[in-house]
Amino acid sequence: MQSRFIIFLSMLAISLSSCIRDEPLNPEADILTFSLPDSLVLSDPTFNRNTISVTVRKDVDLTSVVPVMSITDGATVVPAIGTPVNLNDNVTYTVTSADGKHQRVYSVQIITKNIYKYSFENWKALYAGFPYLTPVEYDDKGNELTPWDSSNKGISIYMQYKTAEEYPIHPSTDCVEGSYAAEMTSFKGPGNILGMVNIPLVAGSLFTGVLTPLNALKDPLLATQFGQPVTEKPLRMTGWYKYSAGTGNYYNSDGTIQAGKKDSCSIFAVFYRTDETLKMLDGTNIKTHPNIVAIAMLPAANRAGSKDGKYEHFDIPFEYKEGVTVDFSKYTYKMTIALSSSYYGDKYEGQEGSRLLVDDLEIVME
Repeated sequence: MQSRFIIFLSMLAISLSSCIRDEPLNPEADILTFSLPDSLVLSDPTFNRNTISVTVRKDVDLTSVVPVMSITDGATVVPAIGTPVNLNDNVTYTVTSADGKHQRVYSVQIITKNIYKYSFENWKALYAGFPYLTPVEYDDKGNELTPWDSSNKGISIYMQYKTAEEYPIHPSTDCVEGSYAAEMTSFKGPGNILGMVNIPLVAGSLFTGVLTPLNALKDPLLATQFGQPVTEKPLRMTGWYKYSAGTGNYYNSDGTIQAGKKDSCSIFAVFYRTDETLKMLDGTNIKTHPNIVAIAMLPAANRAGSKDGKYEHFDIPFEYKEGVTVDFSKYTYKMTIALSSSYYGDKYEGQEGSRLLVDDLEIVME
């Protein structure tokens, strides 16, 4: 696996050096950045393949909006940058490369209503060249939403597999109802990678937010950005889970093996307020930042799973900080859900063979 990673770094170095050299024409046709006025949106737009998704505030006027964007050097875009568009319609942007040989069409997806039920029935390979799957959801208008990201994205850099089932996060037919549940597994990692990072254990982690893969090698805790905009106050997190700790070695974050220690799972949700200093929580402050308003967490007594190997129902209340008032008229808020087959998986710590299944997860709002 390390040889593949070396090849990846070599290709990245070649790519970066080629950007320094003058090239006659740029063959790329991409929208690099895209934003709308702060008065309209609840969060920064997210890119998913050729779709730009934006969650907007309630009752805002979208009939004549001028997005701010940047595109690949030398490329052109239609409608042109600076052109007002009606975001109530299906707006698309066609980017043509500088050499005129390549085009890419982007669709702008406006999200006006949040979803809080996650069935894990629909999975897609969202990134070209990688077979791993990510759960997707659909709103009441049929729009495909991608609230979830996972450790699969980072793992795909240094442990590339041929099938989706080999990755730690994948759909499972072992479910409560429907066809699928979300399965997360933990297994032995690649160890030390070129002296950059030591990964003794790979844990299956699924969360609402975004993972930046290259940053995961430098600092895995900062690489994960947690949160999606919400406009309602969460009360409880409910769903079904089944967990079994692994029978293999328990790896500490430094790579040493701790005999006799058993793994446990992690299921929690965090509701927090954003401001100029905090746009997204990350792995360093996901449970500790002062802007956190409430947390719903699977109790420690339940993290080891059931002895009979059956699904268990959970109904976890959000515990609100004393004295904190939720005011959507003054502040913007986000919420994240995080699931992992190893409680300390974000630190590359856990037990080989640990397995967590989650199905029909829901956030009950006020």
